[in-house]
Amino acid sequence: MLQLAVFLPVIAMFFVPFLRKNFKTIHTGKFVIVVPLILFGYFISNLKYIYSGGTIYKKLAFVSNVGLDINLNLDGLSLLFSLLITGIGTLVILYSCYYMSITDEKLHKFYIFLLIFMSAMLGVVLSDNMLSMYMFWEMTSVSSFLLISYWHENDTSRKGALKSLIITVFGGVLMLAGIFVLNNITGSFNISEIIEFTKNHGYNNKYVIAMILIIFGAFTKSAQFPFHIWLPDAMAAPTPISSYLHSATMVKAGIYLLLRIGIVFSFTASFGNILIIFGTITMLIGSISAIFLKDLKGILAYSTISQLGMMTLMIGIANLGLYNDNHYVYTFAFYAVCFHIINHAAFKASLFMITGIIDHSFHTRDIEKLRGIKRYMPLSFILSIIAGFSMAGIPPLSGFYSKEYFLTVVYGLTQSSLLYMVVVIAVVIGALGTAIYSLILAFKPFLGKFDNSIMGTKKLHLPSNGIFISPIILVVFVIINTFIKDYIVIPAQQAALAVKTTNNEVISHVHHDSFFSSELLTSIVVIIASFVIYKLFASGNGIYSINPTIISIHGAYNNLGNLLHKVSGTLHDTFVTNQLRRNMSYIFVVLSATIIGGYFAIGRPMLINNFSTIHYMNIFIGLCIVVCCVALTTVYNRLVLIILSSGIGFMMTALYVTFRAPDLAMTQFVIESISTIIFLIAFILLTDKTKQVEKHSFKLTNAIIATLTGISFIIVGLVSYAYKNPSEISQFYFDNVVASGGGNIVNVIIVDFRGFDTLFEITVMTMVALIIYAMFKIIKRGGPKDEN
Repeated sequence: MLQLAVFLPVIAMFFVPFLRKNFKTIHTGKFVIVVPLILFGYFISNLKYIYSGGTIYKKLAFVSNVGLDINLNLDGLSLLFSLLITGIGTLVILYSCYYMSITDEKLHKFYIFLLIFMSAMLGVVLSDNMLSMYMFWEMTSVSSFLLISYWHENDTSRKGALKSLIITVFGGVLMLAGIFVLNNITGSFNISEIIEFTKNHGYNNKYVIAMILIIFGAFTKSAQFPFHIWLPDAMAAPTPISSYLHSATMVKAGIYLLLRIGIVFSFTASFGNILIIFGTITMLIGSISAIFLKDLKGILAYSTISQLGMMTLMIGIANLGLYNDNHYVYTFAFYAVCFHIINHAAFKASLFMITGIIDHSFHTRDIEKLRGIKRYMPLSFILSIIAGFSMAGIPPLSGFYSKEYFLTVVYGLTQSSLLYMVVVIAVVIGALGTAIYSLILAFKPFLGKFDNSIMGTKKLHLPSNGIFISPIILVVFVIINTFIKDYIVIPAQQAALAVKTTNNEVISHVHHDSFFSSELLTSIVVIIASFVIYKLFASGNGIYSINPTIISIHGAYNNLGNLLHKVSGTLHDTFVTNQLRRNMSYIFVVLSATIIGGYFAIGRPMLINNFSTIHYMNIFIGLCIVVCCVALTTVYNRLVLIILSSGIGFMMTALYVTFRAPDLAMTQFVIESISTIIFLIAFILLTDKTKQVEKHSFKLTNAIIATLTGISFIIVGLVSYAYKNPSEISQFYFDNVVASGGGNIVNVIIVDFRGFDTLFEITVMTMVALIIYAMFKIIKRGGPKDEN
């Protein structure tokens, strides 16, 4: 069932076009919602078993010879993310049923892309094999590209999608290199085996290389500085996509990776410190930038960046605690981050949905213009206050408790070194910024006097009540999550710890000496200060004249993109031309230089001690081929050229016969016959074209390139022969013909042992047949028309 759970969305994807075509009066989302709902029910049914300490592990052989298997592991951590993916996925699809127009011609594509993404995310969080995880990882990048560019008519959608694809795929490729380094160290691609190997065999310098590469992958996917720039531009996606990908799922993939594999790198303080430094910078950039933005989705984008930085910071502290053998910090930090992952997904998804409702109704997200909409949307105002207050960390909402836990974890840093006071100060500033932008989202669009002119000629379009179902459920969850969190958070914490622990051994609560702890006092100060700053400065529009950008990477990205575009254009114009001879010359020169230069660089001699017996017929055929090749360079008559080139091919057929290779001889004979026919037809159509006589310098260049290419392939052939495996392949065929399920050795060789060779031969034959058919069609129409 676990394998089916991963691939069910992709399987369901194939039915979406049929449903869209045959049930046009019913919103396609009402059919699609069944898929995540079933999956959510399946995962929630395993909650009790996972909470009691159990795991579900399923193996599915895929490409085992290279280590790629679909090994799936459902434990506490993967269950937490699976519930987010399917649970919020269900609510997002329900929300989209009211947000996306039923008349949209591309609606079926929207749900196809969404189902692909859902399947990919489930594959990422459930995969124990890191190669299969990478495969699903890149599927999330591609599917998110398709979803962000759903409104591809808009230039911003295309650019935002391309930026997200470039950055996340770049990080994914580096992560893949890190996976191979880990495999080189441990001999396994399975995460569970890698962790176990690391515990039993210690560490070496190769781990540092793997650590850096995998951090790149995690940082690009989870929008950590300096790769955070793709997330704001991704807000060009439809709001249901933003509420799903950019609050609960895709941006959490990097966080999941750090939680899952981070323990492998906890042997060094550098891992924890890197996460702490970059997490802190990301949190500050996000929390401060969000205050000064006008676009509601832009504020949510930078608030997401801020929250992701907070999570990365907590994971860094957890691993630093492990390095320092501080059990309290280590275990509680993982508890805090798992708790906050759930909270953030809930209140951020609901805020995205409310923003979508506002945009849907008033046709703008500009907070500088939006005022007094509470009179039209009182329910949205209430939901926005609850979700915003939870994000700000105001009691008694669940966001308050996860923020308190976060402060507890950060304050524990000062026990290691006073240098971490800088991080503590930055965290307090970040918490203040978070509270301010949360108040902006909760109050600013709804209070004040409504301006009828903001919509211009467009009419107010209030949505149906059904669109509020999803954000209401999420907001209710924000309220009650404090009381039910341990059923999900503790198993996730135990899985992140990667050690066998019971529910009583993990630290999930903090006991302070007094009611007014340092964390509570910090929260009180931050809340009061945020209300004062909002009232005095942020409630008006004067704040938008300030541009407090700390570090801007967008300009560097754009300049780099322009430079690469210019360089690639120059290279393209230089090496890719309309002249076939010139293009082929470049290819052959580079190929020859690589082979000849590589051979001499390696310096391996061609030791050939066993030459085959050469029959006089081989010598005769070889001389004939040489004569034809030389004659080709001196003859200008087209018919003679065709005869000579075809003669070379047919003599190669004869050569294969003398070497007892009838299958190759037959293939060569058929291809050469067809090629001759094609040449004849082509030259019939070229009878009116004048012949071009080339200069001697041009011919000399061709001769040099041809000679180098010939030498290169001679080197390849001789080196391959000199260093081939001495075992005979024919004996292998005899020994395994019956085991392969056949009785005729020739049939088994063609179909099984050399199946790809046969497949490509059939493909070539098919292509040639199609070309011949096209040529005859042209002749039947009276030849090609001159389009010039």
